[in-house]
Amino acid sequence: MVGYVLAGKVSRAERRRKRKSIVLEDAALSDKTQRRYYSALRKLTPWIERATHENQLDSIVCSWIHHMWKDGEPLLTVGDALSAFHFFEPWSKRKLPHSWKLFSVWRRIEIPSRAPPLTLELVRSMASFELSLQHLEMATLLLLSFHCLLRTGEALKLRAVDFTLNSEFGICSLKETKSGRRNSANEAISITDPVVLDVVSTLCEVRKGLGQEMLPLWSASGSAFRTRFRNLCISFGLQRHSFRPYSLRRGGATHCFQTSQSMEMALLRGRWESTKVAKVYIMDALSYLPAIRRTRTTTKMLKRYHF
Repeated sequence: MVGYVLAGKVSRAERRRKRKSIVLEDAALSDKTQRRYYSALRKLTPWIERATHENQLDSIVCSWIHHMWKDGEPLLTVGDALSAFHFFEPWSKRKLPHSWKLFSVWRRIEIPSRAPPLTLELVRSMASFELSLQHLEMATLLLLSFHCLLRTGEALKLRAVDFTLNSEFGICSLKETKSGRRNSANEAISITDPVVLDVVSTLCEVRKGLGQEMLPLWSASGSAFRTRFRNLCISFGLQRHSFRPYSLRRGGATHCFQTSQSMEMALLRGRWESTKVAKVYIMDALSYLPAIRRTRTTTKMLKRYHF
C-alpha cells in the first residue's frame, strides 16, 4: 500500500519494526491502482494461460484486445491489464510490441472522456448557494479544489492541521499525493484568493474549536461528496454538461492559465511533471469553454448566489 513514508534517520530496530507491515511489491502501488490492476488482470489471465511459450504471448494478447474492442470494453481496462502484466511479470516487458501498438491505435480512435472544466463564476455561485444552506464544508471544498487545483481525493483528505493561514495568505500542505508519492515528498500550494482564504479559515476555526483538527474537513464519505456535487449541478441546471468533481481541478487549471497567461504557473500549481501533459490538459479544457451554455435555471442561480 502506497502511503508509507519512513524517516531515514532512525535506529535499525525502529526500521525493522516499521517495515514489518510493509510488503515492498505492494508499496509500489496505491490501493486504488492495485484494485484496478487486479480487476483488469482477471479478464486477461484466462487468455494468457493459453500460451505454451512466451513467443505466443503477443499474438494471444492481441486477440484479447480485439475481443475487448468488439465487446465494448473501455480502453482503460486494456491499459491497466497490459501495465499490470508487466508490473507483476517484469520479464514480459518488450514482449508485447504489437499489443501496445493496438492499444495506441485504440487510444487515437477513441477520445477519452475528460471532465469538462468549471468556471470561476459557477464555482463561486455554487459555494454561495451551499453557504446559504449552512453547508460550510461543501462550500470550502468547492472553492479550495478550484483555487488550489486539487484532485478530488486530495481535497477529501485535508484536515485543519494541514493549513497555515493568516489574514492575507495561506499554505495548504498536501500529503501522499499522486506526484508526491512518485518523488517521496509532501507537497504544498499557496492560497491567495481572499474569498477562499476566508472560507477555509472559518471552517478551520470551527474544527479547532471542536477539537477536530486531525479529522478531514469533509466529514461524510467520498460517495456523499460526489452525490452532493451531482445534486448541486442539477440545482444549477448544468446536467447536460456532465460536470464531475474533477471539473473543479480542470477548471482551476484553465482559470490559472487564463489569468496568468503562464503555462509554467499552471504547471506548478497543478503539480504536473510534464509540460506536454499540462498543455494538452489545459488546451483541451479551453476548447470546451465556448460550449458551456446557461439555462434559465443557471442564469437565475448565478444572479441570486454570488460573492
